[in-house]
Amino acid sequence: MRAELVHSEASGGPEVLIVVAGHIMVERIHPDGSHAPLAILGPGFVVGISRGLSPDDDPLHSYRAHGDVIVIHLPAPVVFRTLSSEVLLWKNMARALSKQHRQIVTTVLDQLTGNTRQRLAAAIGGLARIYGVEDGTRRLRLRLSQDDLAAMLQVTRRSINKEMRMLEDMALIRSEYNGVVVLDLPTLRKLGQSATEIGA
Repeated sequence: MRAELVHSEASGGPEVLIVVAGHIMVERIHPDGSHAPLAILGPGFVVGISRGLSPDDDPLHSYRAHGDVIVIHLPAPVVFRTLSSEVLLWKNMARALSKQHRQIVTTVLDQLTGNTRQRLAAAIGGLARIYGVEDGTRRLRLRLSQDDLAAMLQVTRRSINKEMRMLEDMALIRSEYNGVVVLDLPTLRKLGQSATEIGA
């Protein structure tokens, strides 16, 4: 069953979404109407500003609930009127969006470079960061299926299954039903970072 749609740029007026709790899957909308998962965003992320600034551009993204989520929907014109009432608000928003944009781009690039194992390690390590885990000694359970990972990395589920077993043999993760338990986050991230170095 497909995750519940939170918002699509292809329907309705432009909205700014604020993730309060839980996580949303960002999907790319292709010209033929198909969708491809790009990334998962967690609490504190703001999306939809660019669409609000350029509502006549082709719709690029849709957002689906990844488990239980709380998302605030704000009409883009209301947000822009509020930001324009005080210049400092725009400055603070630009800083926050710049930081989030860097994080998203880094995560997506890590998922696109290197071999499948490195890309998978980078994806899981990036999701751990998005889920707010920085303590390498803590075990983290990500609610993510192998189908989700395969779609994000644009590889077959069989390839993901094979590489997940290899990461398990390396004692970096443990697979569970519709989830992944991260056992050694520092080593997993180190493996994922080598993907970026290869792609540089």
